[in-house]
Amino acid sequence: MLSTFALSSGASGCHAKRNAALPTQTPNQETSTSAMKVLAEGFHSSVTHPFVAVVRDPETYTELLKLDANLPKLDSEFFRSNAVVAAFLGERNTGGYGVEVVQSAVGVRVLEKKPAKGVMVPQMITSPFKVIALEGVSNSPVWLALDDTWRKSLPLYRITSGRFSMSGGFAGASEKFGLQGAIRVIREGDVATFEFRLAGGEGMKKRALNEYATGTVAGDGTITLNKMSADSLINKPNSGLKATGALSRKDNKLSLTFISLPLMIADGYTGQGKIEADLETPLIKDKPIYE
Repeated sequence: MLSTFALSSGASGCHAKRNAALPTQTPNQETSTSAMKVLAEGFHSSVTHPFVAVVRDPETYTELLKLDANLPKLDSEFFRSNAVVAAFLGERNTGGYGVEVVQSAVGVRVLEKKPAKGVMVPQMITSPFKVIALEGVSNSPVWLALDDTWRKSLPLYRITSGRFSMSGGFAGASEKFGLQGAIRVIREGDVATFEFRLAGGEGMKKRALNEYATGTVAGDGTITLNKMSADSLINKPNSGLKATGALSRKDNKLSLTFISLPLMIADGYTGQGKIEADLETPLIKDKPIYE
């Protein structure tokens, strides 16, 4: 079942105004020009609600396979230099529908393909899907431009408190800054995808996290994101981020803590931080927060 959940508010940091404008999302050129390869597509999936995933690690992909065991099997070597984008349209009452995934100036576009009016289509229930590999972007931000089929069910979580720090390099540079912005979340079973639109820093040192990342949600509300890009929150070279969080069922709030993945080179940069947010978009009446 597709469900939504909320993030948490509380601690110190950069407190964003409730009605502040969202940070501008700038497409990442590495993602926009990366090669795409179709791994699988079809008209019947075990995932029967609109859902998307951006997966960068084998552990999270294993969780995605639990939703649909017929997806292609991928090993750890694959994820060293590739990310997976999986898009599920949900159930449709007839054939003729599909999922289209294309590169564009605004990121990776995910679109619903509909049958033309008057065209004869199979009278059968379908659940179209498409899975692609983004080659060479394992540590680069991935931005999805979703059409209304997916976006209409995504609630908005406004950041109420955010802070981040980064350090490293030959000169031992360090920087601390607040974070503001918003997050949207889509969930299917124990798998959840986060849309991050975060901004921070001042003057010429503006920082941002414009990113889609998929992780897991345990039964006790624990959130785990094994691997995601740092976008411009951390100077390059860096090894990306992982994040953990705690979902509060009592007050519909959640906090996420970020920390760098282990560095592969001596003069790289690392960072860590925390964000807290509150639900802003009203929930859809027939969609429970917890499923």
